[in-house]
Amino acid sequence: MTARPRLARWTVPVLLTTGALLLAGCGEQTAGGAGAGTSVAEESPTAKPTPSETDESTEPAEPAEPTDDGGSEQADPASGGLTGALLPAAEVPGFNDEFTWKDGTTSDQEPPELAGTCHQFEVTSIGAEKVAYRTYDPAQDASSQASELVAEFPDETTASRAEQVLLAWRKDCAKNLKKFDSVDVGDLTDVAVEGGTGSWYMVSYGPAEDDPESGYFDAQGVVRVGNRVAVLRLALIGQDYNYEHGQEPMVAAVQAAAKRL
Repeated sequence: MTARPRLARWTVPVLLTTGALLLAGCGEQTAGGAGAGTSVAEESPTAKPTPSETDESTEPAEPAEPTDDGGSEQADPASGGLTGALLPAAEVPGFNDEFTWKDGTTSDQEPPELAGTCHQFEVTSIGAEKVAYRTYDPAQDASSQASELVAEFPDETTASRAEQVLLAWRKDCAKNLKKFDSVDVGDLTDVAVEGGTGSWYMVSYGPAEDDPESGYFDAQGVVRVGNRVAVLRLALIGQDYNYEHGQEPMVAAVQAAAKRL
């Protein structure tokens, strides 16, 4: 991957941090989210007999009842199908109690620059059949972003394998950040979620452009429920990143995303 361009900045108090600035989807990787679109799960209509195949006493077949097994059939077409599994801005955790988000762009395609800082290939190349992607903008006056990608796979086995691939890319993440003098890829931390598996890790690198005393804190989250996987990104610029263990914004984001899947 190529080096990331200059990042938009905005000062935010973050618990014990001296200053925090939200990253625009960690640079170039969120740029491809433009272009709203939706992906609606299609259901095959129930076949009805033709006059030549039945007599007048035959009743037309009733439409099949929707399933409730946790699969893709649960998506409400009115909510945009797979797009409806994306977090609305109000459910994306902020960096403190005052920090809020608004929806940016929503698409039914993966961004060309990939959704995760450590990603090596498109999720469609590791088995995803459908994708929905959304960026989030701070409600305050700033141009920075966070993002979420939801991918749907043909079955749980394929989704589980894809989840492991996404997490394995963490080990080689430094290769994507060669531009920076200092790169640290944190350990993988499990997150308890309803009905699935979740985890997150921090990628920190720097120094930040025009601010050698600060660096980039780029949190990456992955969650799988059934045959769906979500990838989340929350990033900021600051001199430190001080949260109590388990209280980091990405932990809450992973748990919120799991409920939507």
